[in-house]
Amino acid sequence: MPETQPRLAVVGPGLIGTSVALAAARRWPGLEVRTVDRGEPLESIRDSLVVVLAMPVDVIIQTLPRLGAIVHRQALVLDTGSTKRAVMAAAAAAQLSQFVGGHPMAGGATTGPSDAQADLFDGRAWFLTNPDAPDAVRRAVKFVEALGARPVVLTDRGEEHDRLMAAVSHLPQVVASALMVTVARAVGIDNLQWAGKGLRDTTRLAGSQASVWESVLATNSLEIKPLLRVLAAELVTLSDQLDDRDAVRKFFDEASRAKSSCL
Repeated sequence: MPETQPRLAVVGPGLIGTSVALAAARRWPGLEVRTVDRGEPLESIRDSLVVVLAMPVDVIIQTLPRLGAIVHRQALVLDTGSTKRAVMAAAAAAQLSQFVGGHPMAGGATTGPSDAQADLFDGRAWFLTNPDAPDAVRRAVKFVEALGARPVVLTDRGEEHDRLMAAVSHLPQVVASALMVTVARAVGIDNLQWAGKGLRDTTRLAGSQASVWESVLATNSLEIKPLLRVLAAELVTLSDQLDDRDAVRKFFDEASRAKSSCL
């Protein structure tokens, strides 16, 4: 984004979109930022140099075909969706030559703009991909670096990203939600007041909104489904070995070693 008269459009001013606007304004004081919320006309972004689509994945996919007739052909279009393969396919079909698929590894259990902050992306990885548009990727790298993020450029069309995210992001979300549901059904809502820090910590993600995760699970089911089945089989095996001290010890030791790698 140039230093003179930058123009940024954020479509979807939730937690991520508003944080993008705040981080950009921090980098470029006096920046003109136009935000478009759901139901508002996209035409207001027509002369923007950078357009960030910060909506749920299904809404991004629905929006991409409309952008070709609105944005300048040289405008950088960047999305922040949690899955990439379906988004990249939609962008290719829409013939957006300056599109870059993106995903900042930042966020929170809530998605509203009230929790947005200018430093949300500082030091955080931000995945970028579009092997067919290297110039656009270079522009996107400079942009996300200016927001404080650490760009991670992938060379495929979202397959590797979705495989990784299924394991390190999407599966933990589903597991946290499933654990919360299981415990609540077992003891009743009223008895959750007795929960200790362990349950509170492990189910923090269960407060996430379904409106975000519906489209994530749907567009990455190919990768998430087998992981859920592996996890289910692991739990069944463990349930049959609870009185086997060696098996339990091996299970916890393996988990402890893995945990030390992601601290």
